[in-house]
Amino acid sequence: MSSIQQIFSLTDLEALKALQIYIRHFVDGIISGMHQSPRKGFGIEFKEYKNYTPGDSLKQLDWKYFARTDHYMIKEAEVERQHDFIFVLDRSKSMQFKGKEASKYDISRAFIASLSYLAKQQHDSYQLFNAKSNARNFDTFLYELIKQETDVSFEFTEMLPDKKQSSRTTAFIISDGYLTDDELEKLLKSWSYASQKTVFVHLLFENEMKLNFEKENYRFKDLESGRTVQINTKEARMEYQHQLNNWHRGIKNLCAKNEIMYFQLEDIKPLEHDIIQLLTLMNFNLK
Repeated sequence: MSSIQQIFSLTDLEALKALQIYIRHFVDGIISGMHQSPRKGFGIEFKEYKNYTPGDSLKQLDWKYFARTDHYMIKEAEVERQHDFIFVLDRSKSMQFKGKEASKYDISRAFIASLSYLAKQQHDSYQLFNAKSNARNFDTFLYELIKQETDVSFEFTEMLPDKKQSSRTTAFIISDGYLTDDELEKLLKSWSYASQKTVFVHLLFENEMKLNFEKENYRFKDLESGRTVQINTKEARMEYQHQLNNWHRGIKNLCAKNEIMYFQLEDIKPLEHDIIQLLTLMNFNLK
């Protein structure tokens, strides 16, 4: 099976096939056996007929069927979906930072693909915020996700909601958090108001946190501006970690202030472990 980095280095159609295999490999294991019986009740789509029994709601009687057959039958329908997942993806160039397995951006796309597949299996809705087109099926959604690329001209305002979402909405903001304090606060505050539940998925990798590299002297490149700087990692590590910890704590505090769940997506464990951990923390009920 292809790695995340290998998947997104393929051509679009090859990447689509590889991504389908990748997400089903571990998501199917999570949801296996959890949809043995369909959820039923008042809903949108007609499911099937069943014989009327005393106590059934008369509102569900199919009177046209009765007129044709002289039999009382109940129209059952699948219940309305329980969740609307919206994925707000940071497409800034800094998301191209690479960890052990792949870049933050590629891991983000694999994360979105996996949760969307889970939503699909749960009969819930999913969408990529500000996508160029509104995907009508899962393969189209994946193809749109694959074609999304980072952009040096990307602005944080492209992640801001333009309306209040449904009462079932969970918004996942997926970002490295490299915004100004004012930008980040506006982003979090806006989605906290617009959605029922918001999760800030923060991509922060081990070597980024510890400044832990094999060599002491490195030339680092700013992925946004292209500027480079020479740093002795051993000499800079203590002050760097102090500033990073303050910045990290500030993001967590902003999330708490806006009643947003904070979740750090690392590159230490396989992605499926992070997804299981996130679903557990969210008390997400797989049925």
